[in-house]
This record gives sequence, C-alpha cells and structure tokens, in this order.
Amino acid sequence: MLKLALRTIMIVTFALAVFGVMVISYASKSQGLGPYHYCIMQSAFLVLGIVLATFFYFIDYRFYRRPAVMWTLFALMVCALVAVFVPGLGRAAKGAHRWINLGPFSLQPIEFVKLFIIVVLSAYLEVQGGLIRRFGRGFVVPMALVAVPLMLTLAQPDFGGSFVYCALCGLTLLLGGVSIRRCLLLGAIGVAAIGILVALNPNRMARLRKEANDENDQALQSEIAFRNGGLRGVGIGQGMQKEYYLPECHTDFIFAVVAEDMGLVATGGVWLAYLLLLGGGATIAFRAKDKQGTLLAFGATMLLCAQGAANMAVVTHLFPTKGLALPFLSYGGSCLLASFSAVGILLGVGRVTLNQEIDPEANTLKPVSFTV
Repeated sequence: MLKLALRTIMIVTFALAVFGVMVISYASKSQGLGPYHYCIMQSAFLVLGIVLATFFYFIDYRFYRRPAVMWTLFALMVCALVAVFVPGLGRAAKGAHRWINLGPFSLQPIEFVKLFIIVVLSAYLEVQGGLIRRFGRGFVVPMALVAVPLMLTLAQPDFGGSFVYCALCGLTLLLGGVSIRRCLLLGAIGVAAIGILVALNPNRMARLRKEANDENDQALQSEIAFRNGGLRGVGIGQGMQKEYYLPECHTDFIFAVVAEDMGLVATGGVWLAYLLLLGGGATIAFRAKDKQGTLLAFGATMLLCAQGAANMAVVTHLFPTKGLALPFLSYGGSCLLASFSAVGILLGVGRVTLNQEIDPEANTLKPVSFTV
C-alpha cells in the first residue's frame, strides 16, 4: 500500500506539471512576451523542480530535528522575507513587496516559507515531546516561530499567502499536541491581525465590496469560461476568455482556461488528480513511525491539496479573489519549485517509513543524513 502511494504521488504530480506546461503554452500567448516565453520558462522550472524533489527525497527527514538545522531553516525563512524590502534586491509590483529579484526570474519567498515552517514546527514538536504541554514550550515558542514570518508576510502585504500560512501552522500545532485552547488563541491572534490590516488597506476593502456586490469582473469572466466549456469544452486553445476578457489567466485563473477549452471532463480529471495526491499523502502520514514524519507528510499534503482546493474555489467564485496559485498548473517558478520540494519531502517520509518497515533498525538516525 505504501509503495502504491509513493508511485501514485510521483505519477500524479508529474502528470499535473506536464499538463500545466501544455495549457500555459497557449494560455499565455496573449501576454505580450512571445508565444512560447512562459512555456519555455515553466518547462525549465519543471526540470529544476524535479531536481529539487529528488534532492529532498534522499534526505532523511529526521535530519531536520537537529537544532542547528532547525534554527538555520527558520533564520533563512526570516532573511528571505526581509530581503523583499531591500532596495535593489526586492521587487515590488502593484504596491506589494513579495519578490526577490534574481536576474532572469523573481523568487517569491512565501511559497517556500509555507513549506519550511511545517518542517520547522514538525521538528520542534518532535524534539519537545511531552514538554509541549508546558506554557513556554507549548505556546510562547510556537507563537514566536509562527508570528515572525507572519508579520513579515503581512507587511508585504500578502493576505492570501498569510491565510494559507496560518491554516497550515494551526493544523500542524494542533496535530502535534498543542492544546486546542492554545491553537484557538493563536488562530484568533492571526485572524485578528489579518482582519485589521485588511480593514486598513483601501484596495483590499474595495475588492471585498466588489465581492459583496457581485461586481468582481475577473470572477465573473471566469464563470463565463465555465459556462462556455460545458461538458467537453470548446476545443484546446479555442476559448475566447483567455484572449480578451480574463487577465493573467495563465497564473491564478488557469483552471478557468482548462474549463473553457476542455470542459468538465478535464476539470474533473484535475480534481481526481488532487484527490489521488491527498489519498497518497494521507497513507504516508498514517504509516509514519513518529510524530515528525506524520506532521511532515500531513503538512506537505495539505499545502498542495488545500491550496489547490482554495484556488479552484476562487476560480469558481465560491471564495473571494485572492492571489493563490494552483500547484503544478499555474505559471510561476516559485510555486512550482516549492510544490516539487513538498513532494520530495513527502516522498522522503514515505521512503524512510518503508525502510523502517523492512528493517526496524533503520529507526535510528545515522550520522550521514543523505541515505539511499
């Protein structure tokens, strides 16, 4: 069963990524940078993503519980989030500071922070064990670990990324043994902070008013794409919404392009792929031999599947419009690389668990962290 889960995850993620490149190849032709610019870039990110997934796959996840590794990862997250505000290094767009300029492309740190905060929290909760019930170790330290990146993300501002970040942290802490009362308090603080900053941001309040009055043009155009597509779609590349009416359709709203061109058959296939990914990740989480493995597998799976579900809910106008990418399908190097990194970590947990079932002595972490 575990081997089947590992194979399913590998096949599904690769198929989704290749399908995403295909859709991007024609969905982005109206964006003004040449007909195949985004397709070539996404293909390059796909290759790099596979390399990253392989790298994380061969790391024994118990390596992350070493204090030096854990705190180094946390420091790197904070530094990356601070770097977006550094003149000449950070890049701003539409009033938001969310990117680090790396020459030919830009890196969005929050995509990796959402993954590595799970790595840090799972390692911390494993190391603390029963001490997590104490106020200092079960509330103060986790609150600091969660709050510092959250405040930096809200300062960008990135409310969509902050919401996903808070949800992942809350679920990880709850499953890791932190009391429900403390998790609720942490959640209330996060929601209050996001709510206050949204209320103080005129652009976000204007978006919410449009949502309340059903005046969100992008969401309405996405609904038209779904109606046009129907059951079988209008034909690959034949949809009109991507040409004139649906802006940035190759990123956050790529699911609408799939719906118009290939219909309910294709969108149902995408849903099925994420359900298979969810099932495979849940299998690895339940079979893991320690708390850290369970939390890592659960967190990586939820990062991919919950964000995917949230994106599709936005595109179908069930949720307010937010800048959330659809993992593996949406154009964007940061999201694709972070998604493949999550898959590598998830498969790595499965690999170690499988080795432990075959050889119980493998439960002891050896000095060498990279094992086959």
